[in-house]
Amino acid sequence: MQPTERHDDADFLPDHYPVIPFQDDAWQWFRNACADLEIPVDDSKKAILERIYSHLLGVNEWLNLTRILGQLDYLKFHVFDSLTVLNLAQTYTEEGSVCLDLGSGGGYPGLPLMTWMPDRRWYLVDSRAKKVQFLKQALKLTGCRHAEARAFRGREAHTAAPDIAGKCQLVTARAVGRANELLPDADALLAPNGIFLLLKGQSYPTEERDDYLAALPNYGFTLMEEHNIALDEGDPDRWVVLALKTGDGPASTTSRRPAKHHWNTSPKRKR
Repeated sequence: MQPTERHDDADFLPDHYPVIPFQDDAWQWFRNACADLEIPVDDSKKAILERIYSHLLGVNEWLNLTRILGQLDYLKFHVFDSLTVLNLAQTYTEEGSVCLDLGSGGGYPGLPLMTWMPDRRWYLVDSRAKKVQFLKQALKLTGCRHAEARAFRGREAHTAAPDIAGKCQLVTARAVGRANELLPDADALLAPNGIFLLLKGQSYPTEERDDYLAALPNYGFTLMEEHNIALDEGDPDRWVVLALKTGDGPASTTSRRPAKHHWNTSPKRKR
């Protein structure tokens, strides 16, 4: 379709597009990958992911949401990649915690995380109104009881979203921009002792890490953890980076006490 073609609200609805079942080999790879990280997967999750995938592909025909279209690539690079931080997200939040996915775009890591953590309060935030219109429909497929999608820039939260500004326990960001440039957004959104969780690509250590570490104290953050993981054998490392918003006071709990700046690497996923 041409970019100038107009679309109405019905074009954003999931029911507007047929459900595409996952092929057995793609789904089995995903199940095995999740088993390696002790992530529970059942038929109900499969049904949810198939609907989310089908909706994404349908809207993606006329609204640029992703270049990843194949089933295995979708399950690997969108869903499983998002779920590699599931254990961390669960550790640093609890039932009812406010969690926000910054620059959510097509909905990752937010959509998978809220599917596995439906008892948190989730917000998918993007500055582009049409993508937020898509997200408002996509999040309905996850089973999360308290979820919203909103259009604003994180650093404008105090005026654009005062009800959640400074109240988030967890802010995630994946494939949004340079790590240090996201700190003003995280600062405006997170509560004291809140966690900023970045999912970064293989270039993070050489192209972003030094600038990020240097900028952290300027916004009241302290580095907590860095982990690398390969999604599959032979794949390049992906990086998970956690920072704690310390603000003016120390961390309130031992489990969230910041570590000194260090390179904390976890074992790569084994097949």
